[in-house]
Amino acid sequence: MQNDPRRSRRRFLAAVGGGVTLGLAGCLGTPGANFASYSTVGDSVDELDYEATLDRARSAGYRVEEPFFVNGRERIGRPLEVPALVERFGEDARVLHVVFRYSATKLLEAVFTGAEAPRLTFVDDELGFAQPFRPVNLPPEDWLRDRISLLFPEADPEALIADAETEASRTEDSLVSVGVDAEPDFAGTHAAFAERATATTAPATQGDGWINLGFSEGDAEFGSFAIVVPSAEVVTRDAGHRYEIKLDSAGGFRLQVRLSAGEELPESEYRGVFREMFENVGLPAERVDEYEFEYSPSIW
Repeated sequence: MQNDPRRSRRRFLAAVGGGVTLGLAGCLGTPGANFASYSTVGDSVDELDYEATLDRARSAGYRVEEPFFVNGRERIGRPLEVPALVERFGEDARVLHVVFRYSATKLLEAVFTGAEAPRLTFVDDELGFAQPFRPVNLPPEDWLRDRISLLFPEADPEALIADAETEASRTEDSLVSVGVDAEPDFAGTHAAFAERATATTAPATQGDGWINLGFSEGDAEFGSFAIVVPSAEVVTRDAGHRYEIKLDSAGGFRLQVRLSAGEELPESEYRGVFREMFENVGLPAERVDEYEFEYSPSIW
């Protein structure tokens, strides 16, 4: 059973609440402003020289807006502090959450929103949004104790499990979350994951810098790190329209052109602008003709 990163993102967004502005659809428009758009889902290139690409964009006269973390300007998560992963993803990579999967539906997720204390979220995906989480939906205590002790060596796992059971007995929500007054050991947890895993996966990013690094034993994923790397918007204007390449340091990118609500553009026009942008910043311009652009007449 592979972990669904979309569920992880939804839980993360719920955890950060109103404190961090994240737009997973790729829109960072002025609040209240309406616009039409043509946009792509996303693509990636291997071994991208991120800083050199941004330098070429500046040299070409494009505006570079950075840094973004997912699609917000606020730095989120905790420093990665795992040498092997820092070497792979860069010194600015941040951990958003760590997942321990007990079964196909039950999991323990540690969420890190930045300066706030970490939180442990207990999930049973068999529950619908209208079904309250109950103690029976928790994984076994010995399993929880081992995982909590691994990630938070200085925490009191017994107290945290008791807090979770108390919350589960009275909540009306479909999951349970408790705070942790301890610092995480990302390096130790990663080492345990790497020792056990027979396979790891890291799907390509698509411009938002979100990396779901999964660890599997056999055919079952037992854990994952959600990591975010910095991203930037490369922006130019043509005929009054805003063209954006949202690019992350892991090599992912997606495209969007914004125009007045209800306005449309000839396909040859916006593809031509993006093709020129790709040529100027060093991205593979021949791919622009392959992308499918989705048109939205309005964000409302």
